[in-house]
Amino acid sequence: MAMETNDKPVLSGPIAFLDRYPFLVLGVVLLGAFSSSTSAPLGGLFVVDGLGQDPWKISLAAIIKVVVTLFTNRYYGRAIDRGVPVRWLLLSSVICFVAGMVIIGTFQVYWVYAFIASVLIGVGSGALSVVYSFGRLFAEQTGRNVKKFNSLLRMQTSLGWMVGPAVSLSVYGAFGFTFIYFAIAALGVVWLVFCLCVVPAGFKTHHAGTLGASAVTKMNAGLLVACIPIFLISTGHVVFLTAMPLYFTASLGLPPSAAGFELTVKCFVEVIAIYASVGIISRVGERKGLMIAALCAVVFFVLVYQAQDLWHVLVLGALDGLYYGLFAAIGMTFVQNFARNRPGMATSYYISTLFVGGLSGNLLMGLVANYYSYHATVAVSGVIVAIGGLALLLIGDAPPEEDNAVASPVSSA
Repeated sequence: MAMETNDKPVLSGPIAFLDRYPFLVLGVVLLGAFSSSTSAPLGGLFVVDGLGQDPWKISLAAIIKVVVTLFTNRYYGRAIDRGVPVRWLLLSSVICFVAGMVIIGTFQVYWVYAFIASVLIGVGSGALSVVYSFGRLFAEQTGRNVKKFNSLLRMQTSLGWMVGPAVSLSVYGAFGFTFIYFAIAALGVVWLVFCLCVVPAGFKTHHAGTLGASAVTKMNAGLLVACIPIFLISTGHVVFLTAMPLYFTASLGLPPSAAGFELTVKCFVEVIAIYASVGIISRVGERKGLMIAALCAVVFFVLVYQAQDLWHVLVLGALDGLYYGLFAAIGMTFVQNFARNRPGMATSYYISTLFVGGLSGNLLMGLVANYYSYHATVAVSGVIVAIGGLALLLIGDAPPEEDNAVASPVSSA
């Protein structure tokens, strides 16, 4: 059985230090989320306003980033499960992220951005999968409640994204592209140094049977099926999120600030929902918890489709944050439970699914808005999420946890 907090293992060295100060582990995720989120809203602006390119070229660079990230996550997941130290993988990604920011700030040429910087940023995005795997392994090796610690990890991501985009856009507006990209690179260096100080050099997986470099990876059909509702709900969320500013202004006639106000309310409630998700999981389990999130999402899309005034949008922002907070907090644990002895692989599948869902949502929003309307994108979002909820009805719960799911800690200085 998995160790609970009342059955703690004997710890020593760096892992014992982190056990006494677990906020340092959370700090790795928070600083990483803040650093990466600062670059997220700049890509489209940089391509169109900074380089004077056509909007379709934004999608080309985005596709390159996502494809590279998918391959990176796959490699990292297998490497973690083979026993490769986490710190080496994490530092590699952060260095690529910093290099990508420096290249964009130095060579403001589209082909350099699309074919060099985007590749580096794609590798850098693999850090998210690594830090989540690091957090789960740390929770298991120190006898913590994995579900609760996963929620805390996801909360750091939400907190970072609450602040990062707003800060980067404000700095860009005041100082321009060159300054903001070098500033993000400097922030990445701070993240790099923090990882060097916090993540133990020898920290790696402790699961028996996953360390052999020549081990053959068997197809895990349950893990793949578990990613289906995650993909659908993520896609529906991104379709609306991408269309929201234009939907509010063009379809509802609201001021441009409406989207910002809605996101502020959403992010605030999202953090609360993530914190509350542990209690929901303990009562109904991960699968039913995700079904609750999907139901709340469908209700949100139905109501926001009929919204007319700013106060409607602000009130519904709370429901938006509630459903996405539950989805964000529960989704990773739900997927990881289908491969408990392969946390690296399971986490990489989860993160890759989110990236593919994000890319699909962006492309789908453009098609629907171009051929129909922004109003139609809201309806499409609701339908996709509803299908995700139905998929959860058909998917069984994860197999019961095996007795050897948690082994002795494996770490060295």
